[in-house]
Amino acid sequence: MHWTKVSILCLLGTFFLVANKVSAQENSPYSRYGLGDLNNNQNTVNRGMGGVSQAYNDPQAVNFVNPASYYSLVLTTFDVGIEGGAKSITDRGAKFSSGFGTLSYLQLGIPLVRNRWGLNLGLRPVTRISYNIQQGFNSNFGDTTKWPLTNKYEGSGGLYQLYAGTGVRVGDFSIGVNLGYLFGNVENNTRLFFPDPNTYPSHKMTRITYNSFFYKLGLQYRAKLNKEMDMTFGVTGSMKQNMNARQEMLNETLMSNGAGNYTNQDTVSYVKGNKGKVVYPEEFGGGIMIRKYDKWSVGVDYTSNQWQNFKSFEVKDSALQNAWKLAIGGQFVPNATALSGYWNRVAYRLGAYYGQDYLKLAGQNMPMMGFTVGAGLPVRRMPYSNQYSMLNLAFEVAHRGNNQTVLKENTYRISLGFTLSDKWFIKRKYE
Repeated sequence: MHWTKVSILCLLGTFFLVANKVSAQENSPYSRYGLGDLNNNQNTVNRGMGGVSQAYNDPQAVNFVNPASYYSLVLTTFDVGIEGGAKSITDRGAKFSSGFGTLSYLQLGIPLVRNRWGLNLGLRPVTRISYNIQQGFNSNFGDTTKWPLTNKYEGSGGLYQLYAGTGVRVGDFSIGVNLGYLFGNVENNTRLFFPDPNTYPSHKMTRITYNSFFYKLGLQYRAKLNKEMDMTFGVTGSMKQNMNARQEMLNETLMSNGAGNYTNQDTVSYVKGNKGKVVYPEEFGGGIMIRKYDKWSVGVDYTSNQWQNFKSFEVKDSALQNAWKLAIGGQFVPNATALSGYWNRVAYRLGAYYGQDYLKLAGQNMPMMGFTVGAGLPVRRMPYSNQYSMLNLAFEVAHRGNNQTVLKENTYRISLGFTLSDKWFIKRKYE
């Protein structure tokens, strides 16, 4: 094993520990709705270009957004990504901030037939739930009495995808599919506190555990413009899917132990293992990318998700609406074959996006927009090695909501991806 592989394993271990520590600090009220906050679903390479990925393919990058791109893999590629950052939320003049960090994806791309058939095995988080909110209000008791009450909302959990995908090229077309298993759980808690210490607080808990199969289809068409340029069209999509789920519900009263902690005083009701279905909405996307080999590429994407069709145990979420996003971005490499001048071989990326978020709070649409910059830094390889490594960076500034919406969120996200490409299954020869 080369020293670079050892260094990568140590680096990834450090990233994972840092991400776990930072994720514990996150507090996102938006994650109360639907399946939680949706994770960014692009490779770090594509994140630096505003998320443009529908028509993207590259021999040394695994684009899991469109499985039709897997055919272009040349080397076996181990790809891992991590992200972290900070977000601030403004609510009627009040402002609070929190940090976040998570593993973005872990995948292994394998070329089965060079430039014709590829395979990808991966794991990635799909959603995350992390919030702790306190809300005060007055409620009438009897005809004239008003009590100041406090609701405390807490939630945790998330969903993950474990998948295998394949992409095959037939002439100028390529088709692909991701098939996998979606799993995880979402827990939501509501506690109601009274000003009278002799009145027991109440607690309602709902926990849903998910375990179901999923799929996503992809198609790309490549048209050669001249000896140095081509144009690629890409589309992806999946129909509405019914996910298997189990629901656990608890309704109880609490009593204080005097140290700020509460324990069960009486169980009002408890339901465990209630089976049901959760409807995951259909999603579609399309894009176009123009490329000059080893020099530059620029593309545009449009994606939509029909979140109005989301149901959990036959119940719709009124806070959800159909979402869409338009993204534009590209990259530029000064001189990919330069023998001197490291920065000539760096890929510089830029992008932006605008759209409508899947949340609709208090009857108001939530606009979203963002700007991204990124870079692909080639890592020096060992002499006589088949290894090719790339360190990808992306920085994103995103906004959700505006001055007219109930909440306004600003996010600053740094994404770090590492790809290690190598020739596997080489038969060694000895003289």
